[in-house]
Amino acid sequence: MFFEIIIIALIIGLVTGGRFGNLGQLNIRCIYIIVLAYLIQVGIDFGASRWEFGGYPYLHIFSYFILLFALIKNRRIPGMQLIIAGTLLNFAVIALNSGQMPVRADVIPAEMAEFLASGKAGTHGLMTGETYLAFLADIFFIKLPYQHQLISIGDILINAGVMALIIKGVRGNTQ
Repeated sequence: MFFEIIIIALIIGLVTGGRFGNLGQLNIRCIYIIVLAYLIQVGIDFGASRWEFGGYPYLHIFSYFILLFALIKNRRIPGMQLIIAGTLLNFAVIALNSGQMPVRADVIPAEMAEFLASGKAGTHGLMTGETYLAFLADIFFIKLPYQHQLISIGDILINAGVMALIIKGVRGNTQ
C-alpha cells in the first residue's frame, strides 16, 4: 500500500499545479541511513525463513533506532512529523514484543497465520494474549485486488506523512 500512496500523492501534486522536479528541493538528509534501515528489515524477512539466527529481533530494533535518527534529522520537512510519530508507534510495539510486529491471526489467511506461528517470519510474529500494545500492532487487514496487506495505526500515520511530504514537495512547499 505504501507504493500506492506514493503514486496517488504524485498524481495529486501534479494535478494541483506541482512539478515532479520540485521534489529535488526537499533536501532529505541522511537518506542513506533510511535506505540502510529498510534494507536491514528486508534482509531480516529474507533471511529469517532461510537461516537460524537469534539476532534478528535485535537487528530489527537497531534498524528502528537508525531510522528514527535519520527521520529526526529531517523533522522540519513537511509531513515528517507524521512519519516520525508513526515510526515511533511501530517501534514501541516492536520493541515491547521481542523485536517483532505482532499480527492478528483472525484477520489473515490461515496459511499466513501458520507461517507467523512458525517463528520464521522475521519482522512479524503472531499476536498472543501476552502481546503488549496490541492496539498498535498490525490489526487492519486490507484486501486490494492484487495483494493483501496488514497495517497498523503507525503505518497509517506514516502513509499520511509520506502523502503530505510528496504532495507538498511536488507543489514546491518545502518549508
